[in-house]
Amino acid sequence: MGPLEIASILLAVLVGISLFLYLRPKYFTKLEGLEGFAVIALDGETMPRCFTRSPEAQNLLKTLYPMKQVAPASKEAMAYDELKLILEKILCIDADVTGLGAGPYQTYQLPFATQHDIEPPASFVGRCLKGAVKPRDIEVEFMKFNDRGQVLIDTLSYDDQQRPQLKAQFRNIVVKAAHNIAFIALSDKANLDRPKGARDPGYYVPHFELEQGPYEIKGQFQYF
Repeated sequence: MGPLEIASILLAVLVGISLFLYLRPKYFTKLEGLEGFAVIALDGETMPRCFTRSPEAQNLLKTLYPMKQVAPASKEAMAYDELKLILEKILCIDADVTGLGAGPYQTYQLPFATQHDIEPPASFVGRCLKGAVKPRDIEVEFMKFNDRGQVLIDTLSYDDQQRPQLKAQFRNIVVKAAHNIAFIALSDKANLDRPKGARDPGYYVPHFELEQGPYEIKGQFQYF
């Protein structure tokens, strides 16, 4: 085989590899659009933090995303961004608490917003992991998320038949996350700071009456 033939074969191989690399992204993009893989299907959107935990949250944002595309500077677009942030906080709080604080908190970089936050998300996660929350704390935190999310969905959805379904879907996400957190944060743990009873492994505090002066024998001296 002569040098010219070898060069022709190498050129053909090079052209084939170039065509494969050029067409491959377009081919897979087309397949993803047809088959719907388990990633958020929003053009121009990056995957929000913690959203891989909830296909329901991905589907909810996918349904409402056209409202942001119509007018990027409208009240609908701002409502969409806030709803996405609320979902991000709910799912990241769930991830941090159920992960028992392993690794850096996902909630550290999430901002505090008075419209839907009771306290900073990372602060709430810290209290949950330390056992410093009561059932009412979790209820109030997630109730505000839910109430604000319902208002935002009213802004984003104009379909009277679709709106109740979207609200129910959002509420399911909130309730599921709250239950996951409550299972971890409210479970009984050994408490070495505040003994709860006689059999609690907390520190021992002697009774106050036993510290009143030296011991004195009273009554009948049985052994004397």
